[in-house]
Amino acid sequence: MTRVRVPASIANLGPGFDVLAMAVDIWLEVDARPAKVPQWTFEGEGAEVLAATPNPLSRLRMRGTVVNEIPLGVGLGSSAAARVAAQALLGNSAPWLAAAEEEGHPDNAAAAALGGVVMVLEEYAQRLPTPDLEVALLVADDPQPTEAARAALTGPVSRADAIYDLARLAALVNSLHTRDYSVLTEALEDRLHQPQRRHLYPWTEAVISAALSAGGLGSAICGAGPSVFAFARRGSGHEVAEAMANAAEGKGRPLVTRIADAGLRVG
Repeated sequence: MTRVRVPASIANLGPGFDVLAMAVDIWLEVDARPAKVPQWTFEGEGAEVLAATPNPLSRLRMRGTVVNEIPLGVGLGSSAAARVAAQALLGNSAPWLAAAEEEGHPDNAAAAALGGVVMVLEEYAQRLPTPDLEVALLVADDPQPTEAARAALTGPVSRADAIYDLARLAALVNSLHTRDYSVLTEALEDRLHQPQRRHLYPWTEAVISAALSAGGLGSAICGAGPSVFAFARRGSGHEVAEAMANAAEGKGRPLVTRIADAGLRVG
């Protein structure tokens, strides 16, 4: 029997589109052994959907149990976690690279495999310092197809918008290294993907504003959305998450977690 644990992940972190991601302390756990035909039991978040829909784990010729804490299709890296877990069960020595190829982008897969906050450049991934902060979440109730979110990103990018994001990306990385979090509110802003996707989930603008008003240090969409995260100082995450949920008007639920400093675990 092989046991695999993979964390959820949040990609982009504002200006770090397809470049930054972080693992969070919400887990997919798999216990499995080889079998002639796939025989899987799914428990937890989205169990019925996972049992009824082909996915990276259900296709493996193994039998076992999947216990999933990661909400499906709401920007918390559920598909990347499943792909990383499947590649680990197959014995792949670089499971995040194989998972990234399947995903079409490497950020979530790298964070899920390596843990912490990561930056990626094609097949290169580097851990950044992990901030000692809580992660307040508004976990969206309704999934948002990643394909629709990607399709919203059309047209050329202006030089002004590129410079805007580059400056904030540099400020964000520097903030992690210096642990000066006073700049996070501005550093998580961007012009390359969040404004273009806002029509898909317009209520997220109020959620971000509520997070900042409640003491959040910075807030942004989780990956392609529609969930929203905010960094918060230790002890203030619940207040921030509740404010986000109140602003969401029934679109999601509050959750407080932390950055998972460890990623993929096998054995």
